Amino acid sequence: MPASSQPDSAMTAPEGRGHASEPGDRTEASVCHARRLGLVEYEDGVEAQRLLASARKADRLPDQLLLLEHPHVVTVGRRTRHMSVHLSDHLRAAPDVLARLDVELHETDRGGAVTYHGPGQLVVYPIVKLTGRRRDVHRYLRDLEEVIIRVLRDFGIAAGRRSEHTGVWVGEEKIASIGVHLSQWVTTHGFALNVNTDIRFFELIVPCGLPHVRMTSMERVLGSPVPMEHVQERVIVRFQEVFERHIIERPIEAESVQVLLRTPEGTYLLLKRTEREGGFWQPVTGFIEPGESPVHAALREVREETGLDLTREGLSLEECARTGRGSLPVLPLPYIHAFALSVGDISDTPPFFVREYSFLALIPSSSSIRVNPSEHDAFRFEDIATALSLVPWKGNRRALIMSERLWMTRERKLPSDEVPLRSSDRRECPSGDVLTVRSRV
Repeated sequence: MPASSQPDSAMTAPEGRGHASEPGDRTEASVCHARRLGLVEYEDGVEAQRLLASARKADRLPDQLLLLEHPHVVTVGRRTRHMSVHLSDHLRAAPDVLARLDVELHETDRGGAVTYHGPGQLVVYPIVKLTGRRRDVHRYLRDLEEVIIRVLRDFGIAAGRRSEHTGVWVGEEKIASIGVHLSQWVTTHGFALNVNTDIRFFELIVPCGLPHVRMTSMERVLGSPVPMEHVQERVIVRFQEVFERHIIERPIEAESVQVLLRTPEGTYLLLKRTEREGGFWQPVTGFIEPGESPVHAALREVREETGLDLTREGLSLEECARTGRGSLPVLPLPYIHAFALSVGDISDTPPFFVREYSFLALIPSSSSIRVNPSEHDAFRFEDIATALSLVPWKGNRRALIMSERLWMTRERKLPSDEVPLRSSDRRECPSGDVLTVRSRV
């Protein structure tokens, strides 16, 4: 079969929420819900797995399969400390260099050593209760490898295992990494398949503790980018086949907005949740109502939570859309991410997923703020550094950083896709290549 960025059309699963499976009866216990989440912050991904695993242990929901991408992050597995007491032995770049490259560093409870996640890489987290003959860690790892091998075969890529190392290889190069955690025979973490990944980021680390390993991607093997949605589809089909599950795709249950309100002096409005609601600081946030667009939800939430009407100045949304001139009352930031929320006792109510859209608006520093006392009990304007230290959620912090990048772009007339997070956006890879970190703004 020739190599192609398109899977064999004859093997495509039928349309609909359910996916075709092998003949035979399926019990309720074999149902698995799959969710395509898009971009998920690493710490939000860890929390989502924790919530889902707790609910799965209590049999409050069936098995789960999460398909997503992470922003740039280096994760440190449990085996790292067994291999060397010094984390620096597994990093080819110091933590401060990683920070300048906008690459986070997280220690995790999964197996394996150090690896990299980032845009263009498909991360798959199965939250599965292993039963019967499947209560075998080695079999579980081999089954994950088999899923990946079959997916790659669908795209004309011949891949295989190495008996001495967990993962999947194409020739002498590694294309997928696996690291898992099991508690009461419920799995978390999973595998990462390099689809359109920028392989140069692996040069910042010693991948999987293997100093001489070379990494590759589907794009590199095939010679052209591969549509991520096609790979996700094949993963769902092949996971169902290997693990003998009946997979039902589930949509993200809710959508929300966050709105950053910035003054010309560079301060941001933060609202403090009531103690009953957690007592933390945040920008304007809220759920999108049925039939409402993200932009209109952003305007409504600002009005309800601060008393400000952003449509009073400049052109209306409709006129902007019709003429293409003027400035929107709120500026959409190119940052859409997903996270899990839990309401009440997790043993009684399983978590649900939210997709959040981000916006920025400029307001006068003299704005009169009127908070909604049922949700917030205080407000304050703070500079970017203080705001970043106050908000607890990574999604809020990343949106704040993106806002500053945007203003830096406008003030310095920089290309909008190459805005430095700090002093420079060009860094030397260990190989000597120049690595340019591109903003999503």
